[in-house]
Amino acid sequence: MVKIKKFIQVCLFEWRKKRAIRKAQRSADLHRRKFLVSVWGGKPVVISMQGVRKLVRQHRFAKGFTAEKARKLAIFEACPKSR
Repeated sequence: MVKIKKFIQVCLFEWRKKRAIRKAQRSADLHRRKFLVSVWGGKPVVISMQGVRKLVRQHRFAKGFTAEKARKLAIFEACPKSR
């Protein structure tokens, strides 16, 4: 029973990750900005790079956390495709 529960959790996370990656790529193409997909609270979320920089400037993260570190920790980085 534990293996089935773990399998369902993994499948659900993978489905959410794929959906977040698609959303990030669509947003990057539409808004011409970089977007990151990272894990927040156990779920993949889409964050714009400008939003990360703004939060770092407002000291919302721990001391020493930078936008570059957020890029390294991200699951996926969506860059706008050239037109």
